Amino acid sequence: MMGKSKSSRMWRMPSSGIKSCWSEATVGGLGCKLYSVYNPDTLKYRNYLLADQESKLKLKEIFAGQPQLAGTQAENSAPAIREIGTKAAVQRQPVIVKDSSAREFRLFVDVLTRLDGQIIILGWCTSPVMTMDLLAGSQRLVSTLTRHARGDVAEALSLPSGDMFGFCLIAEEASRAAALELAVHLPRAALFRSGPLAEKTGLSDAQRALVPKLLEGRVAALQRLPMGSADWWEALSDLPEASKVPSGFHGFVEGVFVSPAGNGVVFGWALHPEEAIVWLEDEMQNIHPLKSAFRRKRQDISEAFRSLSWCDMDSAFIAVLPEITHNPFIKLRAATEAGIVTLSERGGAEMLPANPRGAAENLFAIETEAEHYCARAALVDWPVLAPIIARHCTELDAITPETRIFGTLPGAPEVSVIVPLYKRFDFMEHQILEFIRDPYFRERVELIYVIDDPNIQSATLAEANKLFQLYDFPFKVVSGLQNRGFSGANNLGAQYASGKALLFLNSDVIPQGPGWLEKMLAVLEDETVGAVGAQLLFPGGGIQHIGMDFEYLPEFRIWSNQHPGAGMPARDPASPAFDVPAATGACLLIRSAVFAQIKGWDTGYLLGDFEDSHFCFAIRAAGYRIMCQPAATLTHLERQSFTGIGGDAFRIRMTICNAVRHQALWKDYLEQDPMISEPAQAPQQDATDA
Repeated sequence: MMGKSKSSRMWRMPSSGIKSCWSEATVGGLGCKLYSVYNPDTLKYRNYLLADQESKLKLKEIFAGQPQLAGTQAENSAPAIREIGTKAAVQRQPVIVKDSSAREFRLFVDVLTRLDGQIIILGWCTSPVMTMDLLAGSQRLVSTLTRHARGDVAEALSLPSGDMFGFCLIAEEASRAAALELAVHLPRAALFRSGPLAEKTGLSDAQRALVPKLLEGRVAALQRLPMGSADWWEALSDLPEASKVPSGFHGFVEGVFVSPAGNGVVFGWALHPEEAIVWLEDEMQNIHPLKSAFRRKRQDISEAFRSLSWCDMDSAFIAVLPEITHNPFIKLRAATEAGIVTLSERGGAEMLPANPRGAAENLFAIETEAEHYCARAALVDWPVLAPIIARHCTELDAITPETRIFGTLPGAPEVSVIVPLYKRFDFMEHQILEFIRDPYFRERVELIYVIDDPNIQSATLAEANKLFQLYDFPFKVVSGLQNRGFSGANNLGAQYASGKALLFLNSDVIPQGPGWLEKMLAVLEDETVGAVGAQLLFPGGGIQHIGMDFEYLPEFRIWSNQHPGAGMPARDPASPAFDVPAATGACLLIRSAVFAQIKGWDTGYLLGDFEDSHFCFAIRAAGYRIMCQPAATLTHLERQSFTGIGGDAFRIRMTICNAVRHQALWKDYLEQDPMISEPAQAPQQDATDA
């Protein structure tokens, strides 16, 4: 019976349009080659069994006795048996060749085949000085002879294992009508002629690895093709699996993360020639070129492989895989002139947390210097974090918030003041003490506190009840039951607001007296103005904020938010309001209609940073101006309302990540806005879908 074929090769498309492939097959216990041909004109297949003369009669007997084996997918006719040719003596068993001193040398031809317009002969000879020519009839073909080790020959004949007994002869293509014959030359010996040699279709992987010139050409062809394309896969199938990793190729897969959003991260290092074809491959044979990964130099790798000329290359890699299973098996592979090699492999993965902060902590733990983090954030962090943040926001939207109203709120408020509470709530009393001294606040303002930390919910509600009992000032408390972040908390408060305008206020911003909100509203009466900021002072009296500016930091390749005039004496409250590129969200007034037009605060950032400048740029992109009102003066205990964000290393990475997203979205404003103090053409940043 015909057994299953193995080592099947990819389909090829010759110029004739006829597709063909070959594979190894077993028929009646005989090993042979199955050669299948598909003709698109007849829409039929024909199979050929390639065998030598010795097996020919036996195969005929098998098919004669078992007619059910005859036929193919589209044609009921017995497969044709195509003879490879009669083997020469030197192909059946080693022949002995003697030199003039009667010393005996053995010679054997393993295979003769035609590939890529070349004739290839592989075999072995125990003479280290043997030379040979290939004859096509009477014509001597131009050829190249190389030698290689054959440990199996050395072992069988008890010869020194280091000697190069194997040979590879590559010659130009010749007519198939002419018989091919080897002419073997030994010093001081008569010429040995092999007689006509039988041909074989194809080479085994082990044999292909012995033909460096053939593999070199195929690796070069592979480099010219788009990695992962059908043509690339077909070309790759012509490379054998190398028996060992060639010198100069090293690598290791250090870890794998799987995101709950479906993609994943693979990180490690790979050291190889710059032009080498190196990729990650999963258990489904999906490939991911290492050229598209984030790469950086690893000093420890450079020092460990100092003898290599490419030891200082960017060896470390972090790659994002668009799709990955929960239990992947990842290989780090390379196409070399020795064949395909696996440099490292790793099974299993660590699942990233579903919450953005937890996922970021895991990702940020993959070491990368701060000066390289901008490039990494665009290639790695945002492709992973953006879908996690989006999923998290969707889950939060499904939660029904809880509300408590203390007292009777104004029926038709002019302004809704929204104050997020995170980690602490002790500034509530300081704010309310100032609010109750402001007649406008008592009559026209709806005060909304948003609890953005479930850990303080019970204590905050108890404090809210106490403050209402003490001061009889009405307000509303909205609890989101989960942490939404600055933007999410502001959006949640806006959902429960009914004012014509919205004032977003940090809990650590304290008014210095009454009338400040009315002065901000006066600026907002201009229909060209979309939002108004205030003058915020440090407790010592110096300026903390009077408009926002931006500065390019070349060492990190990011645009950073800046507060011009910070620490300087306060601006005269009598000075007029003025245009600014952006204003802080710690105290920012906007008409409700404009807030709805820009669809609120953007929740795509990681734990804060750049949300207020994004908010202002969105307002400006809608056609409005941003202004700052010095007459509205408040004290800002900066960052005291938002504690617990993380340590210095985490905060640096978070800030760079958020800056990358911010500048990808608002590049034109940052680089061309005449209001920015020193507009500059910053280096081109990688785009991100964040």
